[in-house]
Amino acid sequence: MALTRLGWDVLEPSSTRLTNLPWITGKVRNGDAYTILNELGRRFNSEVETIRKDWSWGYAKRPVRGASVASEHSAGVGVDFNAPAHGLGLSGTFSGAQVKSIHKILADLDGAVRWGGDYRVISGDPNARLDEMHFELQGGLALLKRVADKIRAGSSLGTVTPQASKPKPAPKPASTRPTDYAKLATDGKFGKQSVEATQILMSQIGLYERAIDGDDGKYTWMAVQEWLNGLGYYKRAVDGSFGKHSVIALQKFLAAKGHLDTRKYLIDGKLGKATVRAFQTYLNTQNGGK
Repeated sequence: MALTRLGWDVLEPSSTRLTNLPWITGKVRNGDAYTILNELGRRFNSEVETIRKDWSWGYAKRPVRGASVASEHSAGVGVDFNAPAHGLGLSGTFSGAQVKSIHKILADLDGAVRWGGDYRVISGDPNARLDEMHFELQGGLALLKRVADKIRAGSSLGTVTPQASKPKPAPKPASTRPTDYAKLATDGKFGKQSVEATQILMSQIGLYERAIDGDDGKYTWMAVQEWLNGLGYYKRAVDGSFGKHSVIALQKFLAAKGHLDTRKYLIDGKLGKATVRAFQTYLNTQNGGK
């Protein structure tokens, strides 16, 4: 049986042990894991910053970035909140007050959750890669049950601030994000600017960790395939070959988001102008339409 870094059993995308979590686009492990992650989301949304569901992610069957061991996302016990605002490897994407609130929530959850922003403290390695978007369950089933029972009993809900702060704009470190993209022309032409926008988005959500160079190649499309897989739209090999089934997955996602009108355009697996225009429109919504 495959296990994650923290010892959770890896689940298949079709597993009935996965269920939708209201705070994210995607699923998490059901039962006590769901109870704790739902409470984490509720409190993060109330006490840290407003969660954008379309910026937040859960289950994805994949390894830890840069390693061979399965990610906690593969077990349905990892979530990313407001991923584009807290990109993988970035530091200081939360204010000091927000970090204090995060640590208060984790303390109230009795150590059943750990935060990617603490990876350097956890590992003792001052150079460890941070993942400030990321939260994951730890401690085993007995701890999860105890904490979930506490939540269900209403004894560890914390305080709720009257109004949550807005997600901070994502920083732009030169090593991974040399430029932000301007608003894309929705012209149905998937040129360099559109590819760069895709790479920026994929890097912010931790799926693309290469140069943002506008290269419409294998690694860009592997990231998109893995993204669509995590959302439940793509079930085939993540191989960077963006063929019919990959395009169908993208079309279904864009239709679900309201960007591709299936009354006028078929979900046909063809990366034509209508599909590219819809994807450009979606990318603009993720960038705030600058």
